[in-house]
Amino acid sequence: MRVRIIWKLFAAFAFLTIVTVVILSSFLVIRLRSNVESKISQRLQSNAILAGEIFKKAMLEGDTAYIQREVKELAKNLNLRITIIDKQGTVLADSEKEALSMENHRERPEFVEAVEKGIGESTRFSQTLDYPMKYVAVRVTDGDEVVGVVRIAVPESEVQLELHQLYRAATIGVIAAIFIAGVIAYVMASGISTPIRQMKEIADAIAKGQFDKRTSIRGEDELAELAQSLNAMSDELKLKIERLKYLDNVRTDFVANVSHELKTPLTSIRGFVETLEDGAINDSSNARRFLAIIKKHAQRLGNIIDDLLRLSELESGVVIEKAELDLKGLIEEVVMGFGHALTVKRHNLSVETTGGDFTIRGDRDKLEQVFVNLIDNAIKYTKDGGRIEIQLTGAGDFVTVTVEDNGIGIPKEDIERVFERFYRVDKARSRELGGTGLGLSIAKHIVLVHNGEISIESEVNKGTKVFVTLPRK
Repeated sequence: MRVRIIWKLFAAFAFLTIVTVVILSSFLVIRLRSNVESKISQRLQSNAILAGEIFKKAMLEGDTAYIQREVKELAKNLNLRITIIDKQGTVLADSEKEALSMENHRERPEFVEAVEKGIGESTRFSQTLDYPMKYVAVRVTDGDEVVGVVRIAVPESEVQLELHQLYRAATIGVIAAIFIAGVIAYVMASGISTPIRQMKEIADAIAKGQFDKRTSIRGEDELAELAQSLNAMSDELKLKIERLKYLDNVRTDFVANVSHELKTPLTSIRGFVETLEDGAINDSSNARRFLAIIKKHAQRLGNIIDDLLRLSELESGVVIEKAELDLKGLIEEVVMGFGHALTVKRHNLSVETTGGDFTIRGDRDKLEQVFVNLIDNAIKYTKDGGRIEIQLTGAGDFVTVTVEDNGIGIPKEDIERVFERFYRVDKARSRELGGTGLGLSIAKHIVLVHNGEISIESEVNKGTKVFVTLPRK
């Protein structure tokens, strides 16, 4: 049978509390008992001294009649037993018994102690009254002469009654303390077990793949820190799983896209080879045309494989060789390479600068691939007679290059995915223009390995802006 932790903690707290309360209560009761007995003794002693002062003269004069008469009256008022004894131990008067019927008290312990020390005390069985009594005796003197002893007594049952009242009060206090301690122990145990149980439920939910649940535990103690760590772990796991799902989807898409991209030219190549095998090779004009088509598709396969190798190299964490280079000079050189394409499509391309220093440290060949790809895309996806602007801005520790066109643009829902491998906004148009679908993905990875950033803004039928920000060092 599984025992919940709250009851384990409660039992531990309760046990420690009860043991502590019992030990403290025992010491307290012992102390209080001593105080009660001391107060009773002091009360009896005070009354004995008072009685001694009252009967001293009569004891000196031997007026036993007066003593016997007044003892009973005084005892009645004080609700105590009073015994007057002369210095030889003879009982002169007693509030409970006739003095003549009582034996000599010179051997009584309280009498002996009082004569010797001035005050005597004992608790013993009364042979006269036949039940236990507590006695306090006080010596009565006249100068240096001992006149006698006044003894005050109360039944031991009255002393025990006071002690029982004390015990009863102590017991009620102990019970109340244990009850309050039990409530506090339960609250404390609940305060510890509830967060633990809540965190267990969260952990179970995480184990089942439910990452949206959170603990609401707050505070500065270890449990709160553990709860915050659990929430952080849940968030991290959620992100990692979402990332894994995303990567799995990308992998699936990648495999499907690679298969499709390779299958299309291979199918064409195989088709034309089979046509040639079937006799078209003997028709020289068609044979040359078919071979030209086969060559074009073979080149396309080569381009795809080259881009895949470049992408794989970048994703594997290739170490780039950085050197100082003039980014403005690099871009102008790239633009010159597109002179024919710009003339054919009648595009107007301009390069503008803001700032005078565009020196950075980077891999020239790889950065050239980035801007070749971006300018090539701007030319391809801008209608004839379009406008392409390249803006270089040097500010602080960074240089930003903006490639802007007034081309066909990219739909909003596609902007976030244009950097994915083989992702095409218009698949038919992209293949028609000879793209592999890997250019922007390669560009992004090259920028990232340079610790830079690349982003796109676009609007359909209005144009596209691509921003590349690179650190100077």
